[in-house]
Amino acid sequence: MQKCKNILILGGYGFLGTNIMRYIDNNSSNLPYKFIVFDKFNSHPCGVKLNCVAKSYAGDFADKDLLDKIFIENKIDLVIHSLSTTVPVSSSNARYDVESNLIPTLDLLGLMVKYNVHDIVYLSSGGAIYGTYNNPPYSESDDVFPLSSYGVVKLTIEKYLMQYAQLYGIRPLILRLSNPYGPFHYSMKQGVINIALTKALRQEPFQVWGDGNGRKDYIYVADFVDILFQLISKNVSNQILNIGSNILLSVNDITSAVRKLVPKMEVVYVDAQKFDASHFELNTTKLISIIGDYKFTSFADGLIKTYKWAKSICD
Repeated sequence: MQKCKNILILGGYGFLGTNIMRYIDNNSSNLPYKFIVFDKFNSHPCGVKLNCVAKSYAGDFADKDLLDKIFIENKIDLVIHSLSTTVPVSSSNARYDVESNLIPTLDLLGLMVKYNVHDIVYLSSGGAIYGTYNNPPYSESDDVFPLSSYGVVKLTIEKYLMQYAQLYGIRPLILRLSNPYGPFHYSMKQGVINIALTKALRQEPFQVWGDGNGRKDYIYVADFVDILFQLISKNVSNQILNIGSNILLSVNDITSAVRKLVPKMEVVYVDAQKFDASHFELNTTKLISIIGDYKFTSFADGLIKTYKWAKSICD
């Protein structure tokens, strides 16, 4: 029997964190992990039951003393870092983005070195990192020119992770994730598919930046989480990997599909935002070389699953 490992998950009660822990709840016999959750809340704010949570800590990511307390009180085998601001927030206040994300992450890395914790998975961004300088699909070796502070900070954290790998033996796995969607997504600030569904169900107008024709990669969240644990199980480290489905959709494609489920959906077009990379496509050759061919959830199937979940919380 595999020894149970403890994962410190930062932002555990968010969209990705909730799906990560639900996956372990559903596969606990094969993947014996327990989670120490750090978030703004002591428990899941929407009441989602998570059996794999061993302990929760609520507080500010910038509270270094609290982070130190977490490392003192727990034996941590792996850190999953899924905390960040949203693109619009970071672009309107770059200083806040640096103070609330970059500096606390450096403090976190210092604590990992201090307490001899080597392994960290960092959830970076496939969309925000690359910008629009090169022609897609974007590969991990391409030059990157982020348009938003969100992307700049994500890239800077990637660089520090690789520096700490060389200097202190940290073993980072950096995942440049495309646009995930699916259940347990409660935010109305980021996540086009989920926001479009929720707005439609609430009979509120859905806002589209620009003409809605730019195409981006979208991945159903259960596929991402399954790939994440394949990589963890294979002990993949000191790598930067694009994680995407190669399912490219425009916002117009998305609103058209949502309208078939909610015919009265209202769409409003507004000016494009300079910080938004309206089109991006990820080259996932490196990922597939590690995990092999992967059967991704189709957009049609992923959308109906997400719709059923969104309808359950909007009814």
